[in-house]
Amino acid sequence: MTHCSVVCIGECMVELMASDQPDQLKKGFAGDTFNTAYYLKHILGTGECVSYMTAVGKDVLSQELVQTLENAGLDTQYIRQMDDRTVGLYLVENDVHGERYFTYWRSQSAAKSLFQGQEGYRLLASLESFSTVYLSGISLAILPPNDRALLIDTLKEQGRQVIFDPNYRPALWESKRDALASFQALAKTGAIVMTTLEDEEALQDLNSADTVTAFWLAQGAGDVIVKMGAKGCFIASEKTLVPALSGITPIDTTGAGDSFNGGYIAGLLQGASPKEAALKAHTIAAQVIQQRGAIIPSDLFTD
Repeated sequence: MTHCSVVCIGECMVELMASDQPDQLKKGFAGDTFNTAYYLKHILGTGECVSYMTAVGKDVLSQELVQTLENAGLDTQYIRQMDDRTVGLYLVENDVHGERYFTYWRSQSAAKSLFQGQEGYRLLASLESFSTVYLSGISLAILPPNDRALLIDTLKEQGRQVIFDPNYRPALWESKRDALASFQALAKTGAIVMTTLEDEEALQDLNSADTVTAFWLAQGAGDVIVKMGAKGCFIASEKTLVPALSGITPIDTTGAGDSFNGGYIAGLLQGASPKEAALKAHTIAAQVIQQRGAIIPSDLFTD
């Protein structure tokens, strides 16, 4: 069995987006934690194994999704297959500035049942074999409350390095209070929190890097990275703003934050300082936002 040092937990979905042909859509597979895993693996190459943990059905789309993950070089041995479930689907639309808008269909998504039953307990126990666990607020939001709490408690007990992007999506939560309580509980693992000013303002009316970093450090976070779009990112441990690349005209911002996360985590795993990791992350994100879709082919990257 292949051993990987890092695992990304979440939901990968069918992605529909505009194609080059009028009135036609292009199908792909994406999802916030998968996007991060994809770019993380691209940067690390064959020198590091990256696992993806999720649940899918046994239908044709589910099998296509698993094949896509494998084609991306990801380890798929921790993907659960369920008879009565399938994968979610979403449509991406963009305005003239490249900003994206989503419509979701995920009522039968298998990922929501990832940690249920004996197979779920087995997957939770397997997290102990990884040195680094990456997940997002969406990874937590799609789980039933009891499963969500069980995952967080497991990560606390195991003492793994947790890297977490709150990626707050109000529609997935019963309330802001529930979302914030779950995020705070996860921060207490000593997690590296990779958030955005946009999410923090929506979640708890924090609108500066200083107030955001102070809040999460007080919750027990090991470090805080505040992503601020074209301005760059602020790193709490370095007490510095790392500017984004200049002169970039975005075509589609889908996957911008996810690819940044992949670049940043890759940098840390390669022994880079937080500032060096942020520079790597900005370089990846700048290339991603100049293409359509969350996942861009590896041959379009310039190292």
